[in-house]
Amino acid sequence: MYLCPEPKTLELKGGYYRFEAGTQPAVKTKITPLLAQKESYRIIIDENGVGIEAADEAGIYYGKLTLKQLLMNYRGCLPYLYIYDEPEYYYRGFMIDSCRHFFTVDEIKKMVNAAALFKFNKFHFHLSDDQGFRVEIDSYPKLTTIGSVRPSSDFGRGENDKTPYAFYYTKQELKEIVEYCRERYIEVIPEFDIPGHTSAVLASYPELSCTGESIEPKTTAGVFTDILCGGNPETLKMIYAVIDEMCEIFPGKYFHIGGDEAPKNRWNVCTKCQNKIKELGLKNAEELHGWLVNEVAFHLKKKGKKTICWNEAVRAGNVDHDNVTVAWWLDSTKASLDWANSGNPVIVESFTPYYADYPYGMHSLKSVYLYNPRKIKGMTSLGASSVVGIESPVWTEYIRDFATLGKMCFPRWLAVADTAWNGNDNKNYAKFLKDVVFFCEILREYGITAASEKEWNILPHGKLSQTVGFFRNSLTKDFVKQLLKKDEK
Repeated sequence: MYLCPEPKTLELKGGYYRFEAGTQPAVKTKITPLLAQKESYRIIIDENGVGIEAADEAGIYYGKLTLKQLLMNYRGCLPYLYIYDEPEYYYRGFMIDSCRHFFTVDEIKKMVNAAALFKFNKFHFHLSDDQGFRVEIDSYPKLTTIGSVRPSSDFGRGENDKTPYAFYYTKQELKEIVEYCRERYIEVIPEFDIPGHTSAVLASYPELSCTGESIEPKTTAGVFTDILCGGNPETLKMIYAVIDEMCEIFPGKYFHIGGDEAPKNRWNVCTKCQNKIKELGLKNAEELHGWLVNEVAFHLKKKGKKTICWNEAVRAGNVDHDNVTVAWWLDSTKASLDWANSGNPVIVESFTPYYADYPYGMHSLKSVYLYNPRKIKGMTSLGASSVVGIESPVWTEYIRDFATLGKMCFPRWLAVADTAWNGNDNKNYAKFLKDVVFFCEILREYGITAASEKEWNILPHGKLSQTVGFFRNSLTKDFVKQLLKKDEK
């Protein structure tokens, strides 16, 4: 039978429970204290029918998802069996970037629906970046009237569109997505990226930059010098106002504040930033970044939220450990390693191989399936135990349409889902491939066409040509070198 993720324990008992074809079997459900771990469940199918017991309502839901997959395998009958199942990680995430290229509510729902089938429970929604701000904010309306509109799209790889690109989600649309996810036991985690990747914010409110100069939302990929001014009190005022409105839309436990790729060129020469560094007794601009993270994290804590930030935000070593979780993607400084090895929570979403927007020749299906997020070079046993979850992001600089989005994410997200639920102790790639073939056909019913089987694992001679083709005319040589660092291997 084909199941993904594979249950922890599955015992076939011999015989079949039969029911009328075209109908669903009756299911008895029960929450029991005998199952202590959250989200755990067991299924018993015998001559008496189908029973699902679980530790909580989420466990009942996941038991029903496994039953749903069983019913995809069988028609009019189910084998007598016993299943016990529980997740390896409580954070099982996927991320979609709607800033570089925008996806409609219906398209987002399709991706969520597919991810839910494989027991993902966190949807990290990237909603602000240099190329567009995508959330309706009443207190700072220019974020959408100006910040959501870039003058053109010049990402290369065939896209050089000189027409304005203008999209954002209304509050009601985002609440609709949140509710759709809630019904599937998925928490939506919004990202408001600060202090870098804020060209769209600064286009709307240039007085929040170090120079005050007018800029436009960016039309290309990259890392840009203009970031929010760390010494301007109006910066925190704006951040808090945006967060407060976003928290009204997103009621979940986590809030992502970005923190990645924030060059300090402006801060190093900005009078306000340098005065703030002296006022706070900090050493440099990196510590000012850490201070800013602490201030925002404390604001979120008062609202009952936990903060997630990208690993660059903890480089200075002064970020408060109590309320911050680090999203580890690429870290040559080893700050993330020190963070984890000190017992602080980490979500592993390593560039290699979890970034789903790169060619299968770079991040093959097999490499995603076999990657062990608890065996990163230099990670201690305490560091491994600090990994609270994993996540696979898909960035959309070079993904212009929903069909491509589906092909880049699937079937790789099946491999991520298997590790997120089962860990790495009992990997069986040959069996997994059979499951993938089966579920790629199922995904068509969900409105998603996965990558073809010939793309999943490119032969060595094809990897180079595919990678060169991907990067040609897309990124600078220095940026490519940065991305291809493999310090975690």
